Amino acid sequence: MNFKKLLTLGLCLSALSSLFVGCGSDESAQAAIEDVYTESGYPIIKEGHDVSISFFTGLRASVTTYKSESNPTTKHLEDLTGIKMDITETTNADKKQKFNIMMTGGDYTDVILDMWSSHSELALYGSQGIFIPLEDLIAEHAPNIQAALDKHPVIKDTWTLEDGHMYTIPRIGNSTHSEVSNRMWFNKQWLDNLGLDVPETTEDFYNVLKAFKEQDANGNGDPNDEVPLSGAITSGWNTNPIPYLANAFISCTNTSGYLNIDENGKVYYARSTDEWKEFLKYMNRLYEDGLIDPLLFTQTSDQLLKLGSHPGDVILGATTGGSVSVFANTTNYEVWNQYMALPPLEGPEGVCSAVRSPDYGSAVLSITNKCLYPEAVVRLFDYLYTEEGLIWSQFGEMGNAAIQLAKEGELNIIGEPAKYTRLPFDNVKDLSWNRMGPDYRPAFLP
Repeated sequence: MNFKKLLTLGLCLSALSSLFVGCGSDESAQAAIEDVYTESGYPIIKEGHDVSISFFTGLRASVTTYKSESNPTTKHLEDLTGIKMDITETTNADKKQKFNIMMTGGDYTDVILDMWSSHSELALYGSQGIFIPLEDLIAEHAPNIQAALDKHPVIKDTWTLEDGHMYTIPRIGNSTHSEVSNRMWFNKQWLDNLGLDVPETTEDFYNVLKAFKEQDANGNGDPNDEVPLSGAITSGWNTNPIPYLANAFISCTNTSGYLNIDENGKVYYARSTDEWKEFLKYMNRLYEDGLIDPLLFTQTSDQLLKLGSHPGDVILGATTGGSVSVFANTTNYEVWNQYMALPPLEGPEGVCSAVRSPDYGSAVLSITNKCLYPEAVVRLFDYLYTEEGLIWSQFGEMGNAAIQLAKEGELNIIGEPAKYTRLPFDNVKDLSWNRMGPDYRPAFLP
């Protein structure tokens, strides 16, 4: 065998040896990762192992930080699981822009939280291998998440993409509170100040807004500082008042495309009907008389929140939203308690219907290909699908300023003995995550 053949053979053997060494190294590394896990339950990480997982998210209302040194929910989850949570946080208004920059630059975290990703975003990053499939991890390591998805197959189907994979763990809010969340909130204190009744019809509502505008409803001596009706069409949790008001003229409960089905099973487009034209005339009347905030059509939900949280005198009369928290600072109970939810209004032709938004879950968690411990992430958030985990996520530690165990004789919203009592709290922040991550909220908390 000549030298050239020997050299070729040697190079081949060397390459083959490197290949086997590489495979062995990968297997050893994976074995080392799997060795940090407990078999089941909590903690997730064995004692003596240091596991840190990076997260990116935006700050929700009443939260100034998710850092474990200042946020009891994060501290609780770290103590429970043995995972160090390295959280990069930004403002809620900036989170989407910073997310896009981060993903484009490739400098993304192990986990993306509370981004409300669209199907197209999940498909894009899933097809690129950046977001990893989660369905097998859920089936193997997350019994609570799997049980919720089995109970609500439409949610599982919604977030299973065409390639057969789920790239998110959804937040599920299976409650009337969530499904009928396009609610009109109006300032009951102003109504009492002016001696007015709660409006029941669109004409009543017009007259109330007109009184808010012209009669110094907040009682501060300035008849020009009140904003009768505002909102945020461009963003926010049902902060667009158009669907609420339109349903007094034509039933259009599906406001995603405004395609609906009548009592005969016929599909119709609400915006092409004569009833919709009458609704537009009503909206024009409100606008021409200065009862609608012009910023309604351009402002963001953060700007609406600033309006509703105006320092000093309250200046907002009415708006829509899934919760008071989307337009008013809930740490100021004196302001928060002024607002009351208004039932659906009756229109001039007797139409009176509520906007229903069936819950299909929200894509609020994705795990990226940089995460070495995806099993740990799935097991961590499986805890938030329990009743105890939901309490920690939404309110924080039981017995704090937001929630306590109910006293004997207290009833819940359906008249049964209550288990918990939600408390009014002023100027208190960072009690919890305020449901920043995925969790499961059943029909109601007992």
